[in-house]
Formats: sequence, C-alpha cells, structure tokens
Amino acid sequence: MLYNIPLDYTWELKIASYDAGRDRRLRPSNQLKLQQEVGELHLGGGGLDYAEFYRHGMVFVLTRLKSVIHRAPLLDEKVWLRTWHRNSRGAQFYRCYQFLDENGTPLIESVSAFALVDCVTHKLLRASAFDQFGVASQTDRTNGCPDPAKIRLPEGMEAAGRRQIYWSDTDYNGHLNNTVYADFLCDFMPGGMEGKRLTGFTVAFLREALEGETLDIAAKEIPGSEASGRSGEVFLCGDHDRGRCFEAWASFAEDK
Repeated sequence: MLYNIPLDYTWELKIASYDAGRDRRLRPSNQLKLQQEVGELHLGGGGLDYAEFYRHGMVFVLTRLKSVIHRAPLLDEKVWLRTWHRNSRGAQFYRCYQFLDENGTPLIESVSAFALVDCVTHKLLRASAFDQFGVASQTDRTNGCPDPAKIRLPEGMEAAGRRQIYWSDTDYNGHLNNTVYADFLCDFMPGGMEGKRLTGFTVAFLREALEGETLDIAAKEIPGSEASGRSGEVFLCGDHDRGRCFEAWASFAEDK
C-alpha cells in the first residue's frame, strides 16, 4: 500500500477555553495534547494512523520530549501548529513542532523522540521497519529547540508529594498519558506556580504508570539570578513500586 504523507502538516487553530490555565496561557499539558494530535493528523491524513501501524504489528512510543517556550499562546489566540518528521538516529525517531503566531513568528518550538516497538513483544524495532511506509525524512530541517537529552538530576532532591494515577489519567494504551506529565511540573513546582512563567521543559519517560499506581514525586528548585540573567530551574522525578517512572526539568522566569 502506498501512503501519501506530505513533508509537513500545518494546523490552524484557536486556543480554546479548555486549553488555557488560570494565567490565560496555553497549559503545558494541552500544548502536548495538540502536538500529539497534529502528529496523528500529519500521518493519518495519508492513511498511516495508529490503527494502520498496529495492523503492521508496531507502535510508536514517546521516550523524551523538549520544548522551548518563547511566548505561550493566549486564550482565544489564533495560531498555526506545524510538524514534520525529521529523521531517525539509532533507535530514535525525531519529530519537530512549531506553534506560530499570525505573523509566522515561533511561539513554542518542540522536539519529540520516539521508539518504534513491536506490539506483541515490546522489543525495539530497527529504523528500517519504518522505511517501508515511505515517509520522507528532513534531516537538515530543524527548529529552535535542541534535541531532548538525558536529564541529570541534582543532589538534594526532596519529597514533594504523592500522585495517584486515576482512570481519567490513562489513554487507549492503558497507561498514564504522556501529556499529563507536563502538569506534574506545574503541580509539584516548589513554592507553587504563582509568579512563575515556564520558558521550557523536558520530560524523559522511563517506565509506564498504570491506573491505581501511586507516584512518589521528588523535586528541587534552583533559583534564577536576575543579575546574571540565569533562568530559574526545577527538577522533578517520580517513582512507583516498579522503579523510576519519569524525570523532568523546566526553566522559568519571573512572571511580571
């Protein structure tokens, strides 16, 4: 079967009331939901949706993501969300995203890394397994976001609370949905989110979480310095009975 997948896909949308938080900005978890959907629209429009991958016995699993937030879109703002498959490197597949304002200025730029796994054995598949679908790579087409790298947690991480996984947190895979992890960065921010504005974040997905499990969250904030222009940072990690579930990092600025 031939798949007609365009080089990129652009989705015109407006930030809805359910997308924005109390600061009227696009909520990080909803940003990730929109990125997840635009990737489906890109491949699915050419006949290569989740069901088609599954029919071939494979599925993409998100392993890491990173976002640079120049300015979060606002409630009712009209934006364009663009995505493209960049390339594969080793066992990782990289997809790029850009939220653009009406002038084409980037608001948020993101890169996600995926692994392709066998639906039954859950073993990693070679990049060549994806080549059969004929999706063009654009190796040299990058955006303003670096690739997500390994997060190095600092010493002195402190207990920040516990988070039970509920039915409403899970998706059609039966796991805690990837987008929810971005809410953890805000919900477990030391000292709260009041007076802070996220300028970027990274999440590494290490082990799935299931309904009924509880995550023990640890966090550490490293304050910024106005004198040196250094942004504040926060590190987060979550463990359940089966081990480390995720690690995350975010940078933030004073919200004036």
